[in-house]
Amino acid sequence: MVSNTSIMFLIISLIISVGLPLGLVAYFYKKYKISIKCVFIGVLIFIIFSQILEKALHYFVLTKNPHTIALLKNPWLFMIYGGLAAGIFEEVGRYIGFKFLLKGQREWKDGIAYGIGHGGIEAILIGGVAGIQNIVYSNLINSGTFEKVLSAKLPVSMLTSIKNSLENTPSYMFGFIGIERMLVLPLHIALSLVVLYGIKKGKKIYLLYAIIIHAIVDFPAALYQAGKIKSIFLIEGVVLVVAIISLIFIIKSKVLFDKTSSEKVY
Repeated sequence: MVSNTSIMFLIISLIISVGLPLGLVAYFYKKYKISIKCVFIGVLIFIIFSQILEKALHYFVLTKNPHTIALLKNPWLFMIYGGLAAGIFEEVGRYIGFKFLLKGQREWKDGIAYGIGHGGIEAILIGGVAGIQNIVYSNLINSGTFEKVLSAKLPVSMLTSIKNSLENTPSYMFGFIGIERMLVLPLHIALSLVVLYGIKKGKKIYLLYAIIIHAIVDFPAALYQAGKIKSIFLIEGVVLVVAIISLIFIIKSKVLFDKTSSEKVY
């Protein structure tokens, strides 16, 4: 049986993961008249560069190539690979989105809008779509129809793994899904502003800054995934600190964009 507490945390995480991005779009549209086009370009770029291209690389490197599979069993190499892969794909994607698909949109609010789209769709996919799936699975398990309903669609080994995970994972872990999505979203907005500011100033070095920051922030999570870091609370603590720094940067960066508002738009 999946506990009611676990289901409750899944529902809370679902509400946060879907509600927060939509709420931010509504708030910033009302206050700053952000471009909905920027939001949707952020969504599009994330799906293409993170969910398609980056995952294609992971599929080859982590499951198909015996040399890289063996090499990345080293947790430190896995950390570097995972962090840089995420940083390069997502930040280059941001750069392409701003540079070629959002020409002329170089204001602070455009970076905010893009970041909400980029980070928001990630939250919706991880905490929303996956959350709905897990809630449905939990109800099927508790009703005793899990295997009967899904046996024709999924292999037995996968069904067993899903069931064990939902039944045995501590309930609070499901709550961390929503909390983490809430804390990661400011980072996506901040990095979008970094990349956009670099384009506005005509300095590609800011793209490198964004890649490095993204990679470093992802390093602890990669070490947790590799089993080198054991405490989820440590990981969430790091994410919290990053979120606070990101929020401070988001607020203060408005001045940077205002100061360069009369400069040439690249």
